[in-house]
Amino acid sequence: MRERLVRIQEQLRRVRANERVLVEQVSYLGDVAGDAETRKLVAETPLADREWREARTDLDRHTALLDEARREVTDLLTERDRLLDRLSELDTAHG
Repeated sequence: MRERLVRIQEQLRRVRANERVLVEQVSYLGDVAGDAETRKLVAETPLADREWREARTDLDRHTALLDEARREVTDLLTERDRLLDRLSELDTAHG
């Protein structure tokens, strides 16, 4: 059980680092998509529209990855808490 806790902590560190990167990427891509949308509205050209759609697709993809990373963090924290509760119960029982 303790080994599983160590693995979960390592996974949490890795996933949280990935989450931080994704937060930065989503922020940047949100700015890019916003700028592309402004160009699309002003230029009203097929090229500007395509660039906006591509920027929006990139933003949506990275947002989905961020959501997935956040779900994984939640799942890992739930698993960690469950294992800690079991360890606590075992320690109390052997008391």
